[in-house]
Amino acid sequence: MTMLMNIFILSPNYNRLASKQIQAKLRDVGNVMVFSKPDSIQSLSPLWKGVEPCVIALDPDFCYWKAPNELFTIPHVKAICLQTTSFSWIDTKRAAMKSIPVINLRHWSTEAVAEWAMMLVFNLARRVPIIAQNNWKEECVTQQGIELVGKTIGIIGLGHIGTRIAEIAKGIGMNVQYWSRKSRDQRFVYVSLPKLIKTSDVIVPAMSQNIHTQGILSDKVLSMIQPSAMFIGIVHNIYNHDLLVNMVKHHKIFGYAFEENGGGMFNKYKGNILAGPANAWVTKEAEERNIEQWAQTIIDAAHGKFPQQVN
Repeated sequence: MTMLMNIFILSPNYNRLASKQIQAKLRDVGNVMVFSKPDSIQSLSPLWKGVEPCVIALDPDFCYWKAPNELFTIPHVKAICLQTTSFSWIDTKRAAMKSIPVINLRHWSTEAVAEWAMMLVFNLARRVPIIAQNNWKEECVTQQGIELVGKTIGIIGLGHIGTRIAEIAKGIGMNVQYWSRKSRDQRFVYVSLPKLIKTSDVIVPAMSQNIHTQGILSDKVLSMIQPSAMFIGIVHNIYNHDLLVNMVKHHKIFGYAFEENGGGMFNKYKGNILAGPANAWVTKEAEERNIEQWAQTIIDAAHGKFPQQVN
């Protein structure tokens, strides 16, 4: 007799996001229990008492983007399925030591993030932050923007998101150059990283945050950006944020845009700086792809399949 699989969904968002069809699909493969926002993992007694194998489905909002190590001591865990592409917020090495596969999601937010990046580019090009700081008054000299047609965008990292940004930028008439550790695409111009930094009018890092990318965008590298260039931050913690803010302040670069929790958009910083909220992925379509893909990874894990294992 086959032992029933327990599926523990740790998420404050699941009941809102998952359609009746998705919820039914998950019930077909196991006993589904949903937990929203407990005081601690230890307080969830069903996770600790069962003798059945289980899959943990983890939404980062459940644990404030820091997976507790207690997860790895829950008995009979067959896999941990993350609701994100990023997995830096969970100790994958510890999970591997416990022989617990960690599964992530892939490519569900590509279009949303690429369009967000280009939205930031357009806002900086037309100096919208400065216009907003001036209470939206018309003032031709200080608010004079630039046109993007014919300008050169430099993309650092040509994965799915970087490639989509390149396609959109080329579509509006920009010249596209890129540097990537592994990827190559003959539609765009490959250059060395120093050349990209020195010659791009718009610089967009689109690489993953991991041990391989730490230190690539050092202060020395950032200091090579030309004064007329814009820097678009859609990834975090791989460059010196304070240095770029200071460079805008002292007119050493044209503008800087990035995501920031609780971002003040136009008013928190002075000059051509846009501090947007962390909403790059937030579209209806991306959210639908996210929950559908998350459900599929849970179903696969319940069947002992881990095609998107990261550890």
